[in-house]
Amino acid sequence: MAGNASRIRFTWKAANRSAPDGAGQETHLMSLYCTLFDRNYLSRGLALHASLLRHCPAFKLAILCLDEFTQKVLESLDLPRVVLVSLSSLEAFDADLRLAKSGRTKVEYYFTCKPVLMRYLFDRYDARVTYLDSDLYYFSDPSALEQEYAAGSVALTPHRFPARLTERNQFGRFNAGWVSANSSVEGRRFIDWWRERCIEWCRMDVEETRFGDQKYLDRVPDLFSNVIVLGAAGANLAPWNLEGAKVEQSPRGVLVDGEPLYFFHFHGVRKVIGKLYDSGLDGYGVHLTLEIRKTIYSPYLAGLAHAEALARKAYVYRGEPVTVGAFSLLDTIRRFKRAAQLVAGGTCVIGP
Repeated sequence: MAGNASRIRFTWKAANRSAPDGAGQETHLMSLYCTLFDRNYLSRGLALHASLLRHCPAFKLAILCLDEFTQKVLESLDLPRVVLVSLSSLEAFDADLRLAKSGRTKVEYYFTCKPVLMRYLFDRYDARVTYLDSDLYYFSDPSALEQEYAAGSVALTPHRFPARLTERNQFGRFNAGWVSANSSVEGRRFIDWWRERCIEWCRMDVEETRFGDQKYLDRVPDLFSNVIVLGAAGANLAPWNLEGAKVEQSPRGVLVDGEPLYFFHFHGVRKVIGKLYDSGLDGYGVHLTLEIRKTIYSPYLAGLAHAEALARKAYVYRGEPVTVGAFSLLDTIRRFKRAAQLVAGGTCVIGP
């Protein structure tokens, strides 16, 4: 059936829900996703997982734990449909990754890990692998969207910058927060190529043909065959392409331009102080309408609040906060100043 074309049958060996190397075998027909995050993005990663549980019929989510704290929390939670990958395991798998760590910032190294993680999973499972940034959040069943890219060796999502933001194309035509490849020869060749480029160079500097792990993707449609560029407005809707979109709540769920909102990229969302959050929209000159606030941002902040409570409960015995709640006097002044700017600009969101 066409609707199941992107759900690849593969054998997943697991003794429990979060251990990939245990005894026993279970055969699933499902989507294989992967993400990565450290303690600073833990609540976002948990919210992403919860949204997949809510909307994706069948999936496994491989999580690369970028620090020990995150690993311990996730082990304690023993989340359903999750397989954990430690950073040490990934570095043991790819010696070049470990060597590339020197001289790179933490963020640059995390970006370098993306194609290596996808290659790691290809080495273990015969399945399409879809990478998700941890600040993505699903609003509807992605099955229909998967039909759009099921036959593609590689699938990418364009930024879709509006005309007044065309200068942002310097950061890349495609967004590296969602990248999908199947296990065909061409899909694997793409992942190997992307990995080589990122190992070679992955800086947060804008060059003519390079920016982090992202701008390399501009070359993919010309270098590889069977590349699908997603056209759905509801795939990777984000602050940079939200301008002019008609967002509404309907009996079918949240719609964008009359079609399902599959997932939103909550880039730039930050807690400022108390329950006040920066929506990240002001950096793109987008107005936070009542409908966008109600249908997109409020549900996400509720998801973050639930995720933080879940993490605290799971790891309370260490006595470490999941998020930093105490600020210096100077930082507190800065945060109040930022809060005033957001309130005046109408781009703040109040959490639950």
